[in-house]
Amino acid sequence: MTASLMAILDEQLAAAEQAVMASTGGAAWCQLQRDGWVTGGVKYDEGRLAALMAIRRRWRTGDPTAWVQLLVDELQQWQQGLADVQKQPKPALPWLAYRQGGVDALTMLYEAVQNTLIRPA
Repeated sequence: MTASLMAILDEQLAAAEQAVMASTGGAAWCQLQRDGWVTGGVKYDEGRLAALMAIRRRWRTGDPTAWVQLLVDELQQWQQGLADVQKQPKPALPWLAYRQGGVDALTMLYEAVQNTLIRPA
């Protein structure tokens, strides 16, 4: 079971990495920021990638029997981060996009994990 969950994560990480490459054209983040090319789309893709990398770290160091709970915990942290940005009087659009990207990526991963648990391969 853990191999199939890690395979789902690896697949979604690869898709997030491709999205980052597509949105940045392969340019370095710092160069994009210096040149003023950081957009909501770039930050959204960056948030997706950051969230998936965070859960991969948790899964690699955590007990495989607790992977679903670790995913729920990570998703809740990202949801709280998004809510905190949304509460600001004038939320920064790049941070909204970044947090939303992370929430969306972890939600998609959670749904895929639940489908795998319900219908094991």
